[in-house]
Amino acid sequence: PGVSPGFDGPSTMAVDADETYLSDLLSYSLERLNKEPEALANEETRLRDGVRDAAVRHYRAFVDAGGCYQSVRDEVRQIQRGLEAMRASLPELRAGCQRFAGRAEEISRARALNRRTLAAQGTLLDLLETPQLQETCLRHGNYDEALDLEARVEKLAALHAADVPVVAELAEGSKRSSRVMLRQLLTRLRGAIQLPECLRIVGYLRRMSALDEVGLRRTFLRCREGHVADAVADLDDGNAYEYLKRLTDLHRVHLFDVVMQYRAIFGDGADGDEDAGEDAGEDAEGADGGLLYGWSAHRVGEYIALVEKTLPRIDEGGALASVMEHCGYCGGSLARVGLDFRPMLPPLFADAARGIFTRAMDAAAGEFERTVETHRWATAPSSAAARAKERDRDGGDGGGGGADAAPPYALLEHVPVAALTNGILAALNDLRHCALPQLRQPLADELRACVERCAHALMRVEARRFGRGPGEEDPGAGTRAAFTGACKALAEVAAPYLEVCYGRVFRGGEKLVDVRGAVAGLKSSIVSAGLRG
Repeated sequence: PGVSPGFDGPSTMAVDADETYLSDLLSYSLERLNKEPEALANEETRLRDGVRDAAVRHYRAFVDAGGCYQSVRDEVRQIQRGLEAMRASLPELRAGCQRFAGRAEEISRARALNRRTLAAQGTLLDLLETPQLQETCLRHGNYDEALDLEARVEKLAALHAADVPVVAELAEGSKRSSRVMLRQLLTRLRGAIQLPECLRIVGYLRRMSALDEVGLRRTFLRCREGHVADAVADLDDGNAYEYLKRLTDLHRVHLFDVVMQYRAIFGDGADGDEDAGEDAGEDAEGADGGLLYGWSAHRVGEYIALVEKTLPRIDEGGALASVMEHCGYCGGSLARVGLDFRPMLPPLFADAARGIFTRAMDAAAGEFERTVETHRWATAPSSAAARAKERDRDGGDGGGGGADAAPPYALLEHVPVAALTNGILAALNDLRHCALPQLRQPLADELRACVERCAHALMRVEARRFGRGPGEEDPGAGTRAAFTGACKALAEVAAPYLEVCYGRVFRGGEKLVDVRGAVAGLKSSIVSAGLRG
């Protein structure tokens, strides 16, 4: 039995035929078995003849089968070559499929991401517009909304800034807006604002966490100092009197406001009782490290320096006294918050008052010196002299000791001495508005120096015009008598009277002037010579 092409084993029909033939063969007799080979040979001949006869009759079918077989073989070879080529391209195909699968997966993820992005489009737009929205809020002063947006961006950046570049850019834009808001808040803190606005601004600064507590206090004081300094710089200092009054009012209002704002905002010395002003200042110094105390001392020092610089420009005692009273009121008002600077004022005003008095004395003495150098000495008319003596007798002694301390009428006979007395009286009138105790001795010395200077001026005139040398002409008895009378009026009338007037400005101050010593030289060299003449 053969093996059928295309099958893995012998044909089932062939196997069955062999088994049937074997069964029949076993049932044959010996004679039949001996004849079986011949029968088989005859059967083979018959079959071979049948095959040959079939091949002759059906030769075309065999030719076609052979051609078909050849075609099938060719096609099988071609298929085999194609399979081998396909087997060779399978790795590349596998790699291509893998690449395709990876790309398809990426596209799928991108599509899913785009789908989620589209679903959250409104939220993303709001998020991307956060920096511009912060800027809009800052332009309109909506700082609460700007801080809420900043907090939202900071929270988002803490979660996704490392993974999402857009979130990092949003965080950077929010930081820029925060810096702009910080500058705006500090600028507003330098303006003229009241306590509620200060509380809001400091609250915003605390929410921003841009400064620690000490830095926030220092920044607050620095900004308020800038506001006060700008207000001081805007003052017109053309008129010293008006400038000092406006400067004092400005410090009284602003220093009180700043101290109260600081204590209300930062909780230092919030009680602010008048009786506990110094205690409140000490508590504040201990609570904030001395920031408020240091700033207050600096600002008061600046104010005192400006007052000291401007006071010499005031040339009237009444204006000086008014400024001193104004400054004292300012110090008393600021004493309620522990900034009493009144003990620092007397030395400043004492120097200013001494300067005014010294300039007045110098002007009076200078005018007297110029006058006596060119004055035409003549005896007063007898009627005028008589009326002057009569008035002196009615008014009391020549020293001006009357109740009203009016100038002696005897001085009317001597114009230079009367003008000198008027100048010194005007200076004393200016001085009485600001007669500080520490000025008693210095101004007494100034008055004595002025009288002594005038006495020396008369002595020089006497030596030059009335001291007769060889060949010099006698100026005349009347001229000498008039000059001698002026010297006596200065030494015996005007000087004691001015001494009494000084005692009325400073109680008991007449003992400090010592006019007798000031005119002693004049009496000895001129008055005595006049009497001898």
